[in-house]
Amino acid sequence: MRQIPILSGFFNYLTAPDLPRTSLSISETHLALITLKRSGGEFEPRSLGVLRLPGGIVRASFTEPNVTNEPILIEHLSRTATQAAMKNVRKLSVGLPPGSARSMVVALDANPASRAELAQVIEWKVERGMGQKFSDLRVSYSRLRDQGGRPQYLVSAVTQRVIAQYEQILKRLDWQAGMITPQHIGEAQWLIRQGLEEDQVVVSVNERGFDAVIIRGKEPLLVREVECAPEERENEFYRLMVFYRDRLAREGANTPLSRMLAIGAVSEQRRFRDVLSSAMERHVVTLDPQQIGLRVDPNAPFNYFAAAGGLATLAWN
Repeated sequence: MRQIPILSGFFNYLTAPDLPRTSLSISETHLALITLKRSGGEFEPRSLGVLRLPGGIVRASFTEPNVTNEPILIEHLSRTATQAAMKNVRKLSVGLPPGSARSMVVALDANPASRAELAQVIEWKVERGMGQKFSDLRVSYSRLRDQGGRPQYLVSAVTQRVIAQYEQILKRLDWQAGMITPQHIGEAQWLIRQGLEEDQVVVSVNERGFDAVIIRGKEPLLVREVECAPEERENEFYRLMVFYRDRLAREGANTPLSRMLAIGAVSEQRRFRDVLSSAMERHVVTLDPQQIGLRVDPNAPFNYFAAAGGLATLAWN
């Protein structure tokens, strides 16, 4: 079976040169299918479909197949395409549910002497960080800017068992995935596109906890996928941001982190903003779709298609 790239060419397009303007995001609760168009420096949906899934159809897992009823998911994918008025879906990017695929920023002590040595170091880091044999994973990695003189890589991985099922479902629909990636990578793309010198964070609340990606310039600085009880989310986020403040924030920066894209219910967005303000000891701005370059009806369910929309913007990189 053809190997669909996982994060391949996310920054350099060495193996995924023609990413589509259509993207799909899958979660345990919703499907979102979107095609974007660009107008000036902003984007707006050309086609959009968002559909709620029956409970239990998708159960996110990093190690086990996610879909409990493939015919029902295929039916709902077709219905989402119909809702979006997409008669001929062909090539698209796909964001997998939180918990089904993982990312992390890996720091090396020094530049490897060869590609073979780099591959060995990445393999060791991945097995240690993700708790799976490298041979059981499909892994991609991209070079980031050095931090503190240390080489950095963004690594993304999914187990072969998980991705094989999604590939089979897409094949039955005759949909071709140009890229499959963790959902938080699509969400983070909205901030990556801005390329601001000041650090920014996107935090996405999900059924299992939350994902957080801190962006510096046009690259991820830190990726955390936190599983916790709902009542522990804010405490865990506070601890994460204090770690960032004490260990990763630029020393003497004139513009410390004060911008957040929060994806979740309005009440959750407010709570996470307040937690970030407390951790940073400064006022924090919560970004809305218009501020990140998306022209959309204010009543549109951005929380459910943020990842798909972010992935679709990669067609213009």
